[in-house]
Amino acid sequence: MGTEDFHIIHQTSVHDSQPSKDSKLPFYFLQRLLTVDYRVRYLTCKEASKPGIVPTPNTSAEEHEPSDSFDDFLSDLDKGAPESLTKTIRDLVEGSSTLVSLNACLSTARQYGFLVDEDAEACVTAKEMAIKLVNLLKKEKLSEIKSQLLPLQGKLWYMWCKKDKELTRLQEKGNKSIEHHRSEIELEKSAIRQKQLSKAFPLNQLMKTVLDFLQSQPDNTKKFFLEWMKIFMDDISPDHLHELKREYHQVWSKILALKKNNESNNLKTQLMKKLNHILREVGQIYEALESTNSKEKLYVKLPEIAANLMVLGYPIELMDGDASYIPLQWIGAVFDRLIEKLGDKRVFVLSVLGIQSTGKSTLLNAMFGLQFKVSAGRCTRGAFMQLIKVDEKLQQDLSFDYMLVVDTEGLRAIEMANKLSLNRDNELATFVIGIGNMTLINIFGENPSEMQDVLQIAVQAFLRMKQVNISPGCLFVHQNVGEITAKEKNMEGQRRLQEKLDEMTMIAAQQEFCDITCFSDVIRFDVNTHIHYFAHLWEGNPPMAPPNPTYSQNVQELKSKILQ
Repeated sequence: MGTEDFHIIHQTSVHDSQPSKDSKLPFYFLQRLLTVDYRVRYLTCKEASKPGIVPTPNTSAEEHEPSDSFDDFLSDLDKGAPESLTKTIRDLVEGSSTLVSLNACLSTARQYGFLVDEDAEACVTAKEMAIKLVNLLKKEKLSEIKSQLLPLQGKLWYMWCKKDKELTRLQEKGNKSIEHHRSEIELEKSAIRQKQLSKAFPLNQLMKTVLDFLQSQPDNTKKFFLEWMKIFMDDISPDHLHELKREYHQVWSKILALKKNNESNNLKTQLMKKLNHILREVGQIYEALESTNSKEKLYVKLPEIAANLMVLGYPIELMDGDASYIPLQWIGAVFDRLIEKLGDKRVFVLSVLGIQSTGKSTLLNAMFGLQFKVSAGRCTRGAFMQLIKVDEKLQQDLSFDYMLVVDTEGLRAIEMANKLSLNRDNELATFVIGIGNMTLINIFGENPSEMQDVLQIAVQAFLRMKQVNISPGCLFVHQNVGEITAKEKNMEGQRRLQEKLDEMTMIAAQQEFCDITCFSDVIRFDVNTHIHYFAHLWEGNPPMAPPNPTYSQNVQELKSKILQ
C-alpha cells in the first residue's frame, strides 16, 4: 500500500466516522495521521452489527495546554504504576544516551525476527539504482552538476523563455512591423531549441539511466526509487550549501552591486539540486524534440512517464519557478496521456495564493496528507500540482472524480524584490486564480500592510477573470489569529475585511475601466461563510512543539467546506 492509497478523498475525509472493523483501523489511523487530524487520538472500532458514530470527546482546556515534559510523564507514572516498573523505565531512559539511527538498527531488527520493509525486492532494486545515480552525481563538481548533467535548464532555457514572452507581448519591436518582428523571434527560438538538442543528445548517463528505469520498472519499484532519490539527493549538498550561504552573505554585505549579487545568487541556485530538476529536464527534452518535429522514439514516451508519476501520487512541476515560465507543450502532453490513462474524468482544481512564508504548503499538506516542500523563505519555486482521487462512493455527491491540488510560490518574495516583482506577482496571481475552480487566499497574522498587499493582487486577478467570463470561487483563510473563538472579534474582522475588499475592488475597477463598486459584484462572496479563521499551527515554540489541535480542527472544517 503506497501513499497514493491514503491521498484518496474518502468518506472519512468528510465525515467524522469510525472504522467498522479492526482491519480498517490502520487505514483510518494513517490517513488521519497524514492530515494532522487531531481526531486520530479518539479512534475507536465499532462493530458492523452496531452502526453509529462515536462522538468526538470534548477537549478540555487542559488538553490545549502545551504537552508535558518527560519528567512530568514519569511523575504521573509514579502515581499509578508499581514502583519497580517506574524505576525500570527511568533507568532505561537515563542510561540510553547513545543516539542510533534506524538504519543502524536494521541488523539487530533482523536478528530478532522483525520484518524489515527495506528487504523487499522492489525496495532493494530501487535503492541500488538510486545509490548508483547519486554516486554518478558525486563525481561532478557540486556547482557544475546542473550545467553538466542537466544542460537544458540553464542559459539557453532562460533565453528561450524570454523570447517566447517577447513574442506574446511584442513590446519592444521598435520600427519593425509586427510580422517582421514575430518572424525574427520565431527564428531565434528555433535556433535556441536546436542548440538545446545538440546539448541533450546523446543523452548523458544520468538522464538515460533515469528514463530507462522509470519506463521498465513496475509502479511499486518506481515509488521506492523516487523516495530513495529524494533522500540521497537531499544529503548531497547540505555542507556545501552552508558554506555557500556564508560566502553569499559575505558578498552581499560587502558588495551592493546588483550584478555581483545576482552572480552569487545564481551559484546558490545551482546547488539547490532536487529530484524535480531531473523531471524538469525530461520536460525540456520533450519540448525541444517536439518543436523540431523529431522522430526520436523517446519523444512519445516522456509525457507518459510523468502521467504515471501523477497517478502514483507524485507532484509534478507545473511552472518553472527559476524561469517563471509554464512549458505549455509539455504540460499539455502530460494531461493528454493522463486522460488516455484514466479516461475523461471530472477534475476539481484547488489552488492557493498568499504572501511568502505564510503556511500555504503546510495548509495543503495538513488538509490532504500531501508532502509539498515546507521551510522558511522561498521553499516553493513556481507551482506544483498533485492529483488526488475521490472515492467512488463519494464521486456522485461531490460531482468530480479527482482533485488537482496546485501549490504555488508566495507573493512578495524577498529574493524577487525588484522593479519587476509587482508585475510578476500580478501575473502569478492571475494564473493561480485562473486555473482553479477554487482558490484559497491565505492571510497570515494581522499586519494591515501585508493584508492589503495580498488582497489588492487577488482582487485584480478576480476582476480579470470576470472580464473573460471565468467565475472561480475563493475562500479566505486568515491564519495565526488570536482568540479565534471570540465571535464578536470575528464579526469585526469580517466587517473590516469586507470593507478592504470593496475598497481594493473600486481601485482595481478604475485601473481596468470597469463599472464595479464592491467585491461581491466580481465573484459570489459571502462574508459569513467564505472567511475562515485559523489558530497557529504549533502549540508552543518549535521545533519540539506539538501541532495545535485547534489548527487541526480548523483545517478539517475548511476541508469540509471545500468538499460541500
